[in-house]
Amino acid sequence: MSAHRICLGLALTSTLAACNMVAFTANTTSKVLQVASPALNQESDYDLAKAAAPASLKTIEGFHLATPDNTILITILARGYCEYTFGFIEVDQMKARAAGDEETVAHLTKRATGLYLRCMNYALKLLGPKWEKAIHGELAGFEALVKGAGTDQVPGMFFTGLGLASAINQNRDDIEMVAYLPKAKMLFERVVALQPEFHNGSAHMALGMLYSGYSMNDTAAPEKGREHFEKAIAITKGNYLMPKVLLAISYARITNNQELFHKTLVQVLETSPAVFPDQRLANEIAHIRATHYLAHEKEMF
Repeated sequence: MSAHRICLGLALTSTLAACNMVAFTANTTSKVLQVASPALNQESDYDLAKAAAPASLKTIEGFHLATPDNTILITILARGYCEYTFGFIEVDQMKARAAGDEETVAHLTKRATGLYLRCMNYALKLLGPKWEKAIHGELAGFEALVKGAGTDQVPGMFFTGLGLASAINQNRDDIEMVAYLPKAKMLFERVVALQPEFHNGSAHMALGMLYSGYSMNDTAAPEKGREHFEKAIAITKGNYLMPKVLLAISYARITNNQELFHKTLVQVLETSPAVFPDQRLANEIAHIRATHYLAHEKEMF
């Protein structure tokens, strides 16, 4: 064997070993990240969490590039991008809208849309190529996939639906975007059928939003929305505060029930965010939103 071939063989062996080591390290680290990821959810300092989240997500994306089939990393990214956008970008957007700063609102709407779709696209990777194709295809074909899905596909379905529905919510005047709404609704309904308590009952919360805000031709829809909110609240015995905030800002506003709006948001503020340690950050965000909505109550009714 020539010296050239020996060198080439050694180079290839070294490259493969290096690649295997990178993948091994990334896969091993993913398990650590899975255990560590609740730390952000337990954070009590909103500003600290807001500053820390982007760097954390980009670091995890780096590991994802090294091992693209690692479902632990994909799940963390899908959940992370949806939660980051809802918890931080939407709060900034809410404040900008109240201040009449339309330029900032437009900028944040564009950012939120892109990040929600990134959440959706990561979640679709959990479901597989058929789903990635079907999400853009005929409704009947997508419905068949959803009906055949099992419990192991709940995370992928939920975060696909959440990313999609949230992007639609950012673009309510975009007919092409709104046309995807039935697919998001199917996903949430399947999650509720298979695992209603998943993610603290958030599929019920999402359906509460959809029925309250997007079924204007169905007079019974808002009450269906309220039922879903109440189911979401019951799953955590009221300790997860966000369903109450969304009940107030969607159902109570749609039905012009100012008394319920006010009472529910006051109840949120009277409940310590620490009541649910594993969702402390979400409860802090619920307090921020509740405070803002109460401050603008007169403008909403």
